[in-house]
Amino acid sequence: PPKISNISSDITVNEGSNVTLVCMANGRPEPVITWRHLTPTGREFEGEEEFLEILGITREQSGKYECKAANEVSTADVKQVRVTVNYPPTITESKSNESATGRPVTLKCAASAVPTPDFEWYRDDTRINNANGLEIRSTGSQSFLTVANVTEEHYGNYTCVATNKLGITNASLFLYKKILPTIPNPFPGPGTGIAGNGSKCLAVPLWLLAVSLLCLLSKC
Repeated sequence: PPKISNISSDITVNEGSNVTLVCMANGRPEPVITWRHLTPTGREFEGEEEFLEILGITREQSGKYECKAANEVSTADVKQVRVTVNYPPTITESKSNESATGRPVTLKCAASAVPTPDFEWYRDDTRINNANGLEIRSTGSQSFLTVANVTEEHYGNYTCVATNKLGITNASLFLYKKILPTIPNPFPGPGTGIAGNGSKCLAVPLWLLAVSLLCLLSKC
């Protein structure tokens, strides 16, 4: 029966590198080696070669590779090797926001990278720390900047910076001022209005006229 005697160990490489995976097997008749990238597409690389060469590997080619040694005598022997591909950060989401004064608000930034990126936030050229009502919370590939109580000085441009050992990238986000609608007073007091002929007249609410009329009738 076919038996895999040697297979490459798990490896980590940088994007763009050339990768060679080895899978050796014994058996009679001589086994046929089949490589398969374990992805939803499941691309296969068939042949009788023990070596699988990947030139200029990309981040999409990371993951597990399965080596199968098979002949017509017995069940195939199968083993796997994991390939991790490091690549520099790429911003995948930068979400601006708007808020009225006196309210909390959060800006969101996300980046794709291997190893996982570190995040920093800047306002103009000044790095932001967790102080003065500002809080930075980063989890995995996402980072959030929260302003606990928005004031006029918080409005403007912010920069999210993502870094790992292979590179650095950034994105600009904005905190916009939200203007809340004003609600008119349903019971305004007496005031001056403009009559149809353009002359000024005294504007009196209907409820005040009704009270005055009732008072006259009851001789209050």
